[in-house]
Amino acid sequence: MRYAVALLLLPGTAGAAAADEPVPWPDTLRRGANLTVHITEKDLVHYVRDWQANSCRFLINDLLPPTPPHRVSEEKKKQVFDTLDLCLKHGLFTVFSPSASFDNNDRFFSNPEYRKAYVEFWEEVARRYRDAGPIAWDLMNEPHDRLARAEWNGFARELTAAIRRIDPKHTLVVEPPEWGWAGGFQYLEPTGDPNTVYSFHFYGPMDFTHQRNNGHMKATEEQWKQRVYPGSTMQGEVWDRARLRKEIEKATAFRDKHGVRIWCGEFGVARWARGAVPYMADWIELCEAEKIGWCYYSYREWAPMDLEMDPAVRGGKTERTETDFVRLFKKYFARKN
Repeated sequence: MRYAVALLLLPGTAGAAAADEPVPWPDTLRRGANLTVHITEKDLVHYVRDWQANSCRFLINDLLPPTPPHRVSEEKKKQVFDTLDLCLKHGLFTVFSPSASFDNNDRFFSNPEYRKAYVEFWEEVARRYRDAGPIAWDLMNEPHDRLARAEWNGFARELTAAIRRIDPKHTLVVEPPEWGWAGGFQYLEPTGDPNTVYSFHFYGPMDFTHQRNNGHMKATEEQWKQRVYPGSTMQGEVWDRARLRKEIEKATAFRDKHGVRIWCGEFGVARWARGAVPYMADWIELCEAEKIGWCYYSYREWAPMDLEMDPAVRGGKTERTETDFVRLFKKYFARKN
């Protein structure tokens, strides 16, 4: 694979990089979790000290208001900057991943004023963190809806150019259309920026990971019993490690064709799904075998995928403990390669 030349920047590395020297994606695997503006410093201390994680992905959706002039409110900016600063304070390699209008990408992509406001926000972020580190910029979380296939490639290049005029150093991250799933790579063109990583998400099969039945986490008792990993037929296919490998191969095919680096920015499963731990272990092992860093969804954010909550309790929240899930993740976070 033809990767951009990179120097290793480990979590905890002090402050500013020299002049316009690149702050590239680290050579050691980034293993981490997604989190939101609701994370507390106590949460992060636990994550860093107890879990020994080396990275995180900070996600915020519907960043821009749907009414003109669509500029990000000062209150929301403060939430974003405070959270970024907190992650950096604790030495985490932090990938910032916003979206402008997550509930309606078509409304966003069809509106030049909306798009302009999103570019302007990214320019402000680039100016504020130009000399910070370790950090990377994920240009948009899960581009989707009808217009994304046609508009995202050009807009990703526009965002890249706008950020690079201010911040030539930090790694950029680009996801494919189709909600960031690896199948969307067939519609994605590399931006041409040498310090860009291409990210994908995975939650297949959704009837298992999201326990679907007319909505997420609404599977009946009978559906829950029948949906077992590995080996059950779900959404018309038998799901096991071999089936998961087919999804990884959609991403590695893009990597190998274009000579770029890839990263799995989201994956997860309802903690009470039957076989959830082996499902997660198989997916992580497939990523690790391909030297693909990963970030699970999510740390102390969405209760159904909060791995510290009791997997024997379907629905609702429980006290947090060291579950089999947590022990699984700690095993991987302890790796230094």
